[in-house]
Amino acid sequence: MPLDNPAAPGGGAVLTQITGTLFTRWMKACGAVRIDDGNAFQIVAILIQDKWGEHEAGHGTGSSPPNWHLTMMGNRDSTVSINFHFKAEIGKPFSHYWHYVLHRDAAAHTWHWVGDPNPQIPATNQGGGGAGANHQLLKSNLSLVEMALRGRSTLETGMNNKKRNKLLAKLNKWDKEGVITAALNGVCDGGSSI
Repeated sequence: MPLDNPAAPGGGAVLTQITGTLFTRWMKACGAVRIDDGNAFQIVAILIQDKWGEHEAGHGTGSSPPNWHLTMMGNRDSTVSINFHFKAEIGKPFSHYWHYVLHRDAAAHTWHWVGDPNPQIPATNQGGGGAGANHQLLKSNLSLVEMALRGRSTLETGMNNKKRNKLLAKLNKWDKEGVITAALNGVCDGGSSI
C-alpha cells in the first residue's frame, strides 16, 4: 500500500467495459471471500477480510469487518461497468480507495488497470475520508488508514500493485482461451463456460 495510478498502455489497448456477470465470475475465480450485489449500481467483491477486535468500535455493530475489496461501479442493475475501485476499509472512519478503469488489447489478449482520475482532484485516482477537492485532507486520510492497517498484518500486506495486477491473469487467460467475448457495443462478457 498505497496503490499506484498507472497511465494507459500504448499499442492497441483501449478502454473496455465488462458485464456484471463477468465481474462476478472473475472475482469468484480469484477467490473472493464474498460478493455483494445488493446495490443496483455496484457489485462489491471482498478480496481480503479480517475480524473486529473484541473492543473495537465495529465489533458487534453489524458493520462490515475490516477488509480490502474491489467494487465494480456500474450502470443501473450493474450490467455494464463504468469504473472500479480498490478500497481498504476498517469501518467508515478509516477507508481509502483507488479508482481504475480496464483497458484491453484485443490482439494481444491482455488486460491492464489504468488510473481513473478523481473528478475533484484530477492529478490522482485516490479518494476517501470526505476529502472532496482538498488534496491535503486526502493525503491525511491515507496516512490515517495506513496507521489503522499496521495492526492488521493480513490487511497491511493484503493489497499492493503486484497483487492488484495478478487479478488480471485470469482475464488474460480467459481472453487467450476465447472465453471472453466482446459484443457489438464493445462490452466484454464471459459467457457461460467460465
